[in-house]
Amino acid sequence: MEMDDRTLWTMVLVLAAAMAYRYMPRWRARSPFVPPAALKKRLDAGDDVVVLDVRTKGEYHGRGGHVSGAVNVPLADLSARLMALDQDLAPLKDHAIYVHCGTEARGARAARQLRDAGFTDVSVIAGGYRAWRRRGFPTDQEPR
Repeated sequence: MEMDDRTLWTMVLVLAAAMAYRYMPRWRARSPFVPPAALKKRLDAGDDVVVLDVRTKGEYHGRGGHVSGAVNVPLADLSARLMALDQDLAPLKDHAIYVHCGTEARGARAARQLRDAGFTDVSVIAGGYRAWRRRGFPTDQEPR
């Protein structure tokens, strides 16, 4: 099959758009994306880390549960809490924080907000909570 220049450039642009869509959150997060196993290892070792779940309260308390010990601050509330420098967030500026959502898009946005607010050790869980569950890692579920 022969391709003319126009078809080739169209294919290149479509591929570039698809790649940008997939990786844009990672570029904008300005934080490393780490596999769920990296967080699990730190939790198992008893390291002093914060797991920040930015899913909605319904997702956090839903039938899928959440990472044991995670703190739930929905992404929609994070900006306001950072602007007010909540008492529970300000002391965490130099703590290791692992952010996640259902997949990783909201987690990436949250990581960017945390970085912009001066938090220094922020990582995003690659694949989010879905990746955590796919690996069979422990979860908690609280009654609504």
